[in-house]
This record gives sequence, C-alpha cells and structure tokens, in this order.
Amino acid sequence: MNVLIFTVWPVAFWNTPKSEVVRLRERFPRINFTHAETEAEAAAAIETADVALAPRLSAAMIERAPGLRWVHSTAAAVGILPLKELAARGIPVSNSRGIQAVPIAEHVIGGLLALARRFNRMLDAQRERRWIQNELTRDAWPWSLHGANMTILGLGTIGQEVARRAHAFGMRVTGIRRRLDQPAPPFVDRVVGPGQLDEALRGSDVLVISAPFVAETDRMIGAEQLALLNRGAILINVARAGIVDEPALLAALQDGRLGGAVLDVFEREPLEPSNPLWALPNVIVSPHSAGVRPDHWAAVIDVFSENLSRFQRGEALLNLVTPNAGY
Repeated sequence: MNVLIFTVWPVAFWNTPKSEVVRLRERFPRINFTHAETEAEAAAAIETADVALAPRLSAAMIERAPGLRWVHSTAAAVGILPLKELAARGIPVSNSRGIQAVPIAEHVIGGLLALARRFNRMLDAQRERRWIQNELTRDAWPWSLHGANMTILGLGTIGQEVARRAHAFGMRVTGIRRRLDQPAPPFVDRVVGPGQLDEALRGSDVLVISAPFVAETDRMIGAEQLALLNRGAILINVARAGIVDEPALLAALQDGRLGGAVLDVFEREPLEPSNPLWALPNVIVSPHSAGVRPDHWAAVIDVFSENLSRFQRGEALLNLVTPNAGY
C-alpha cells in the first residue's frame, strides 16, 4: 500500500514533522509512505497512491490518482479538498475534527475573560503605570460571565467544548446546529436549528462562531443579526471569517453596538497592517492560532493511525465527512 503525506503549508507549524513520519513508518513497516515536501513531489507521488494524508488536494491531482481509495485531512475543515470530485469517485474522506477543540475552547474563554473583565484596559494602564480604579468603575466596568447569555453558532466538537466551559462559569448557553436529532449536551440549556437563528441571537451577551464555512453559513452574521445581540455584546470568531460580514462587524465595533470582539480568522490572512481592526481597543486579534497545542501532530498521527488500521481491516473509518454537507 502506498500512502502520500502532503501537508506543505506557508505556516511551518501545520507541516507534518519528519519525526511523525518516522513514527508512522515504525508503526506500519509494510506500508510505503511518501512524504512530499513540494507540489511537484506530491503530483508525482499521488499517481500511485492508495491513500492520501493531506489537508488540500486539487481536482487535477485527483484525476492523476487512479488508485486513490481514501483521503484523510490533517485538519478539521475540508473546504479546500475537491469534495465533489472525490465523491464522484466514491472516495471516502475523513478529517481530524476534535483535536483542536480544547485549545480553541480555552482560547475563546481566555479572550472572553480578557474583554469582559477589561484586562486589556488594565494591561495598557499597567504599562503606563496608571491606577485606573475610578476609570474602570465609572465607564468601563468589568462584567461577570455568571448569568450572561452565550449563543454558539456551530455546536460541533469545538462548540461543545466552549459550551462546557461557559456552563462552568454559570453562563446560559444556547447552541445552534443543523442536526437536531442528536441529544443536547447536559451543559447546553437549549439547542435550536439555523431557522431559529434570530431568536437565538436576541438578548445574547456573547456570540461564538464555531460553525463550518459552507454555502449556508456564508455571511450568515450581518448587520441585522448583530443588532439582535445585547448592546455591548462580545463576538468571538474561531471558525472562518466569511461567516461574518466584516464591514458590518467593524461598524458595530466602532459605534459601540458591540462591546468587543475576539477574532482569530480574517478575510485576508495575514491581516493587513492597514486594517482598522488592529487599532480598535475593544478587539483582540490573534493570528489564526487558536487551535495550536503542543502535541498537535502526535494527536493527528494517532487518529490517522487508528483509521489506517481500520482501513487495512476493511472497518468503518472515524470522522467521516459528508461531502454534500461540506463537513
């Protein structure tokens, strides 16, 4: 069996370490692993590949892979894989969802606490050696997470880990997801479908975006939806920038409709230095790093190894993607 490993990415962290390739070869000595480190190497290796471990492949590469029987993405998002072409060939796709859920949830709560408790204002004052007790209690008082309403758009692995932590802080949590046939987690107060989006947003103090970016979620959150949130609400986006109308978001932040935002994703990355989001005092900008964890690659390779063993035995794979849903 031939397995292509192709994870070339501009950010070094998202490239499979050679040590993890060595670990795969030790676990599966009878399988031939090709670790492609360039586009050209990947294009050549996929011609004889049975399996591809890759977060992205082009439609042209799929055409050149007559023996390809399974693709596993090292990421949770699969939007940059040619799902239509893979589905037409009956090639199953699995992903690495769940691996980044805990670090992203911690990032969400960390950013929320920073803005809610006004740590950003305190740190600025600390650097200037200013005692701002009166300033904070007069016009920028910290507010408590306890008793606040959080709405989570996308109650998958990430959304559920966020909800678990929000519940522990005493927040009331509403989750929005398509699959209403699944049981509601005990730490979520109510679960509604996308058709009840406006109802779920109305009166919310915090909106967390953790949904996949598909046609149905494109610009799902615009000016009308932001206006339904409580004045001074905080928006947190750890999914994809395209789910939120960025000009509407910027306007709501500038006029005080939104109290703040924690943003890990942007329309153009890296975020351009001229983008006004950088300068807003009520915005935390993180460089698409919410999902980073020290043992990320060990976890990815463990999931892939389990699936590779299942694939060899002809058993059902973990984390299968539904191609027409896009996740």
